[in-house]
Amino acid sequence: MGDNAMKRNKRTETMGHEDLTPLTEYILAQMGEEGAEIRKRLKKFYRRRALVNLPFFKEHVDKSA
Repeated sequence: MGDNAMKRNKRTETMGHEDLTPLTEYILAQMGEEGAEIRKRLKKFYRRRALVNLPFFKEHVDKSA
C-alpha cells in the first residue's frame, strides 16, 4: 500500500488523511472553479476524518460534549 492509499480497519471505516492523490489533484485542476470547491470540501472532510481518529482528539470531543 502506498503512502497516499486510504487505510481501512476491520470494519472498513476509512481513516482519512489530508493528502489527495496526484490523480485526484489533476482531475480537480481540470474542472476549474468547480474542482477547486470540491478540493476544499475533500480537504476539510479528510482533515476531520484524520482528527477524529487521533486518541487525544477523541478525548477532547468526549469532554466537550
